[in-house]
Amino acid sequence: MILITKTRNMAKRWSDNDLKALEKKGMAIIEQIKTNPVFKNPLESISKNKKITNAAIPLKVEKISVEKNAIEFMLKSFYQHGIIPEYVKEHRFDEVKGYRFDWAIPSVKLAIEYEGLFSEKSGHTTIKGYVKDCKKYNLATINGWKILRYTAVNYSDLAQDIELFFSKL
Repeated sequence: MILITKTRNMAKRWSDNDLKALEKKGMAIIEQIKTNPVFKNPLESISKNKKITNAAIPLKVEKISVEKNAIEFMLKSFYQHGIIPEYVKEHRFDEVKGYRFDWAIPSVKLAIEYEGLFSEKSGHTTIKGYVKDCKKYNLATINGWKILRYTAVNYSDLAQDIELFFSKL
């Protein structure tokens, strides 16, 4: 069976072996895409002259970060136990540039960012991506945000940092 996904406007064929290899790298199929203009009919052509000959199911494939999931779990737990006020995931703090924080506690202007430095295709490791992050963090700082940044190496510091941050308010 061949599975199809669309990533960055490119169609990709995923065989069973491809999917197993992705799973070993920490990737997962998170949903079947039911309505996608590129795949109105899975047997329709991807490009004008190519047809998919095997039955195909459009999929959304996403990198699963254990560390990012751990941060999310910690924030949920802190909120449920009254340690932090309500937090927001993917908080847009600038409407003009469209910048977002991975998580934010808007009531105290605290942002929490996970830097995916160890991914094969991380925007954080390219010069262009790094410069974009610098601009984003500078704008946030100018607008009064405090930013806690984590990687796969230091994400476990979140609890201690949250405690220190709120003790200084």
